Amino acid sequence: MSAISFSKLKFLFVQPEWDRRYVAAFPTYEPLHGLLLGGLIQDIADTYIFDRRFDTDENFIKILQEFKPDMVGSSSHTGGEIPNIKRLFGLAKKECPQTVTIVGGQHPTLLPEDFFHPHVDLICIGPGEETFREVALSVLDRQDFTKVSGLAVRSGVKYVITPPRIVKSGVMTWPKFDRSLILDKYKKNYGFVFEFRNNIYTITTSGCPHRCSFCSLWAAARGTFRYRRPEEVVEDIISQPQTYVHLTDDNTFYNEDNAMEIYRLLKKHHVKKKILAYARTDTIVNKTHLLERWKEIGLGALVVGMEAVTDSHLAVLNKRSSVDINVQAQKVLDRLGIENWAHFVIMPEFQKADFDAIWDFVNRHHITYPVFVAYTPVPGTPLFFEAKHEGKLASYDYAYYNLQYMVMRTALPKREWYQHYWGLYEKTASTGTLLRRMLQSPTFHWRPALGRAYIMGRRAPSRIWKFIDEQVEMEETLRYEDIEHTLLPSLRRDYVPNNYYNAATLAAMNENAANRKTS
Repeated sequence: MSAISFSKLKFLFVQPEWDRRYVAAFPTYEPLHGLLLGGLIQDIADTYIFDRRFDTDENFIKILQEFKPDMVGSSSHTGGEIPNIKRLFGLAKKECPQTVTIVGGQHPTLLPEDFFHPHVDLICIGPGEETFREVALSVLDRQDFTKVSGLAVRSGVKYVITPPRIVKSGVMTWPKFDRSLILDKYKKNYGFVFEFRNNIYTITTSGCPHRCSFCSLWAAARGTFRYRRPEEVVEDIISQPQTYVHLTDDNTFYNEDNAMEIYRLLKKHHVKKKILAYARTDTIVNKTHLLERWKEIGLGALVVGMEAVTDSHLAVLNKRSSVDINVQAQKVLDRLGIENWAHFVIMPEFQKADFDAIWDFVNRHHITYPVFVAYTPVPGTPLFFEAKHEGKLASYDYAYYNLQYMVMRTALPKREWYQHYWGLYEKTASTGTLLRRMLQSPTFHWRPALGRAYIMGRRAPSRIWKFIDEQVEMEETLRYEDIEHTLLPSLRRDYVPNNYYNAATLAAMNENAANRKTS
């Protein structure tokens, strides 16, 4: 461990491990939240980042004993991480009883009650840049946490919900990341899994201007959309030696001026790394000139939200696009030589003909890198509350809510649905399909194509089926009435989503807050 200045506050960020039912088939990010939080308080605190995904409880306890943190923080994106965070905070409280524990992220923002626990002192509700720094200053000065907006503060066995912290759309400023905080022993694990090589992760935007029904991004941001200054993004990219860059947000190209300035700055610095970003199909079609410019600085792949192969399915998803636009986007990417990691949302009501239609579209348009995502009502979103109210949920364990499992009731028997679902990966990863793509697709590259075929065609299915069997057995044998008392608060029937943090937009948030005051 590097030398520590003990005159400062000591902050330990722990990235929780995945639930055992998560099958590693997506990119493995650096602990960006730990880097962000450490940067926010670098003038008043020393930060240590512990990545439990690639480490042990025993080593975590040793760090607690040596570092003796004043604060221990973590971040939860999915509900499957909740038990692990509570356990890690329990270890922290056992070794350092006076330490203050704080959790933030998507799930705590939308459903903070699920984290109410004796080991959890503070829950950050909403984007936490300002909130976290105020919390750190309060720890340093021994001030009352209830004076900090955007928190749930534990007071005995209850929690005090402080006033909401209002975040508006526009420019956001992040501190410079100090990636020396990440231990060398972890770095080999961070990479785009299909390429089998390390890369740098960063973001250009936060939130989303769109309202796709299946997405949690806009709901967690209360409908706001913020973007980082181009110089910050570029500094983040050029400061790292990796030649592969993954921009993990969904809207890099939405603000054209911002995207062009990032391009100009990277070109000015003579940077050309392979860049993977995200884009909507209408962005690809309407802003092709942007992609042409970015191709000059290394844009080599896009995660594309095609989502569906019929206009009716796109309408259900509130995608505000069309199959024709999807086809045009594919032609643009083929012409530019940019890989299309096209995502398709697989619905619970699908019959065999619907799965066949997805395969036919993928095969007809020579899409080499398709990704099939189970339609998931992400906890805390409008879709989740709708599905829960209408009795459409079939699984009541948040560990399955990670886009790899179908947690809703299906029209087909659940195992049959899964056979068709994984059949799509089997078909697209077959030797015959790969040979055809190599001959027909202008964006075929052997490394990602074979990596995807191995992971999604062989490794993931071999690991996930035992968990699918567990899920189906639970759905068939357990009655909700018998297990309701064991569930997290948000899964119980008596949970009423009328708090300000249950709102998906700023307007609805303000309305909820006003109604609570008058009730």
